[in-house]
Amino acid sequence: MSQHTSSDPSRPAFNREAARSTRQALGMRAEDVAATMLSAYGVQVTPLTVLSWESGDQTPGERELTALAGVLWCSVGDLMGSLSSVHQHRLARGVSTFDMALRLGLAPNEYEQMERSGRWRLTGLQAELLGDALALPLRARLDITGEAPELNELLLRAVTTRWQPYVQPVCKLLDLPRARVSGILHHLHSEYQDMVGTVDWGGGTISMEPGEEGRAFLERLVDVFCARLDD
Repeated sequence: MSQHTSSDPSRPAFNREAARSTRQALGMRAEDVAATMLSAYGVQVTPLTVLSWESGDQTPGERELTALAGVLWCSVGDLMGSLSSVHQHRLARGVSTFDMALRLGLAPNEYEQMERSGRWRLTGLQAELLGDALALPLRARLDITGEAPELNELLLRAVTTRWQPYVQPVCKLLDLPRARVSGILHHLHSEYQDMVGTVDWGGGTISMEPGEEGRAFLERLVDVFCARLDD
């Protein structure tokens, strides 16, 4: 098993607009939501807390979000915003840590520790099972497989030097179609070169030192690459 780290927000992603519109569609007041959360799920919050979730001033925790979804007759995923971490994807799909651990052949506390810390120690088969069970997008799969650093290094070289030699290595790493990878690397390379400019050097060109925009682009290369695959 290999060990690697990813960021994992401590609270679920929350779509406050969806929560508010769903409550209003049901004709419920914040007072009704708070009272039902307590009576049906044993979760005690005030009406002001419910309104603070909807205004974005506060964010519900996992237990609160689960209860809120039950009160509003919707799935947890319906109340979640953009998902990034494995924790968020699991919660949105309504899969318990116990069931996920059982599926992966892990002790529940072992799985919970990995998900909470973002330090994944999985075999290749376990990573594949987790990714498929939660329908994880590529960016999240890279975190559980530990391939993000290698991909980042390949992308850095592709955008700062010549992109063509790195098409095959990226295809091999991620098992992606060559034409798709080729097009994305070409565009990423062109975008970066437009930011930094180039200077003649012998028979070719080299990139100049990147400014703030260029450095920011390089820092989020993996995220940009994954987003382009989804376009």
